[in-house]
Amino acid sequence: MSQFLKAFILALASMISTVVFAQEVFELERIQVIAEKNFSLFTFSPVFTVPSFELQSSPTGIISSEFTNIPGVITTQNGGPGGRTTFFIRGTESRHVSFTLDGLKLNDPSNTDRQFDAAFFSSPMLQTMKLYKGPQAVLLGSDSMGGVVELITRKGENAPETRFIINAGSFGTLQSSLAQDWSRGGNHGTLTASKFHTDGISRLNKKRFNAKEADAADSTQLSSSSRHSLNKKTETQLLFSYLRGFNELDGATTDNAFDTSLNDQYLAQQKTNYHLNSNQAISLRTGLNRHLRYLSTLAVGKESYAGDLVQNELLWRWSRKEFQLLSGLSTEHEDVSLSHLRKSFDLHSVFTQSSYQWDKIKFQAGVRAESHTRYGEFFTGSTGFSFSEKYQTWSLQYSRGYKAPSLYQLHAPSLFGPPIGNANLVPEVNHSLEGSWNLRKGIFEADLAYFRNSLSNLITYTTSQGYLNQGRFVVEGIEASGKLHLHSFLIHSSYISQKFREAQQTVLRRPLNSAQLGVKYFPAQNWELQLNSRWFSSRKDLTQTGKVVRLNGYEVLDFELNYKIHNWDFGGQILNILNRDYEDLYGYSVMPRSLFTHVGWRF
Repeated sequence: MSQFLKAFILALASMISTVVFAQEVFELERIQVIAEKNFSLFTFSPVFTVPSFELQSSPTGIISSEFTNIPGVITTQNGGPGGRTTFFIRGTESRHVSFTLDGLKLNDPSNTDRQFDAAFFSSPMLQTMKLYKGPQAVLLGSDSMGGVVELITRKGENAPETRFIINAGSFGTLQSSLAQDWSRGGNHGTLTASKFHTDGISRLNKKRFNAKEADAADSTQLSSSSRHSLNKKTETQLLFSYLRGFNELDGATTDNAFDTSLNDQYLAQQKTNYHLNSNQAISLRTGLNRHLRYLSTLAVGKESYAGDLVQNELLWRWSRKEFQLLSGLSTEHEDVSLSHLRKSFDLHSVFTQSSYQWDKIKFQAGVRAESHTRYGEFFTGSTGFSFSEKYQTWSLQYSRGYKAPSLYQLHAPSLFGPPIGNANLVPEVNHSLEGSWNLRKGIFEADLAYFRNSLSNLITYTTSQGYLNQGRFVVEGIEASGKLHLHSFLIHSSYISQKFREAQQTVLRRPLNSAQLGVKYFPAQNWELQLNSRWFSSRKDLTQTGKVVRLNGYEVLDFELNYKIHNWDFGGQILNILNRDYEDLYGYSVMPRSLFTHVGWRF
C-alpha cells in the first residue's frame, strides 16, 4: 500500500471522526439520511427486482430458481436442486458476478475462482432481491465486473407475525421454513429456520452415460437479521446466518453413490449508521463470511477447504435533492486453507461515487483506488449521463471493472506434479459501454439497450502450465424487453442477441440468442396464473477430454398458480411442461417435467 494512499485514508478517517464528535455534542436530529450503497442512484441500467411475495411463495424455497425468468441472465446447474448453480450476465464469465447479503460479500474464498454458489441459499429469509447488470467495481470492488446480485434480508417488517411455509414436489423434494417477525420498542428483526431435502435426479446425463442413480441434496439454514434504534440519530443492524448444504455427486463419467460434498457457511455482520444532520450520515460495517467445504471422492479421497473473508467499511454520504455523494474506505482480509495451501492477502480501498440531477439531465461519476498485497495498486471508474423527456429516457455510461485472482489461482499446489498456481497473475479487466432507451407510458413499458464488454487478462487453466492470463474477447449485444398491462393480463417479453469477437479461446456455455415470453392472468383479486416460455439458441461446451462440442438449442415452458385468502397463500408450479431433454452443461442432467406445490400460513 503506497504511503500516499495510507495518508489519504488516515486523513479522511480522522476528518469524519471529528465531524461525528462535533455533531454528537451539539446536535440531535431525527433520522433522515442513511449511508449505504444504493446502486440504483449511480447506474442507468434497468434494475430487475424480485419482490418479497415472490420470494416467500417460491415453491422450491431456494433463490437459484428465481433467476430463470430474469432477462439477460443465463443460468446453468449441475443436475437438479442442490447442484452447483452458475450465472452468466451479458457474456461475462460466471465468476464475474458478485453476490451480497445486506452489503456483505457472499462469494466463496475457498472456491477455485471465488464464485458464489446459490444452490442451497434459502429465500424465506429475504425481503427482496435486486440484479444490476454491468460492472459495479466503484462501489463493490473485485468480483463485480459482470454484475451484482443484491440480497436484502427481512428485519421485522411484518411484526408481530409468524410465518410457516411448506413446499413439496417431484423427486422427493420437501422444503419447510418457520420465520418470526418481532418488534419491541426501537428494535425489529426476523428469525428464520429453513430445511430443504430432495431425493434428486442423476447429476449425469442419462443418454450420454446411462446414469440412473439419483443424487440427493439436503440443506439447513438458520438466520437472524435485525435493526436497533439506539437513539434518534443512531441505528445498528445485525446479521447472523448459518447454512449447511450436503449433496451427492457423480464421477466425471460414471454414475456412483460414493462422491459427496458437505458445505458450511457462517455469516456475521454489524452495520451502524449515524446521522450527522439532515443531509449527511456515516456508517461503519464489519462482516465475516466463512466457508468450510468437505469433499469425499473415489478419485482423490477426502479433501477439505476453508476460506474466510473479513470486511471493514466506513461510508460517508452527503445528499441533497439534486446531488448525491457517497465516499468510503474499506479493508478486506481473505485467507484460504487447504491440505497443502495456507495463504492470505489484504485489500485496502478508497472510493467516491456521485450523481447530479440538472433539470432533465443526470450525470454520474465515480473512481476507486485499491492496494492489494500481491499485485499493488489498481484503479477503476465509471461515468455516464441520462436525458429524460416526458415518458422517455436515454442514457450512455462507461465503467471499468476487474476481478482479482483468487488465492487458489495464485498459489494452488498440485498433487501430481509442479504447482498449478501462478503468483504472477494480474487482475481480469472489463471495459463496459452501455447505451439505453426506456419508455414508461401508462399501460406500456419498453427497454432497449446496447452493451459492449471488452474483457482482457482472463485467467484460464491449462493442464500443462496451470493458471495463466491468456484470455480475451469482446462481446456486443442488444437487449430488448417490454411489458403490457391489459385489464386482467400482464404480458412481458424480452430478447437478447450477443456476438463474440476477438476471442482467443472458445467462449463456452453462453448462447448467442435467447428470448422469453410470459403472460400473467389475474382472474380475481386473490388469484394469479402465469405461463412462461424461454428459448435459447445453441451454445458450445467442452467434453471431459477437452473437445469442443455444440449443445443444441431448446425451449422450456413453465406454469405457475398462486392464490391468497386471509392469512393463507397457496401455489403450484409445473416446470418443463413439454418435458424437453436438453443440456445447459455438457454431460449433466436438467430437470424433466416436475411439479411443486406451496402452502404458507401467517399468524
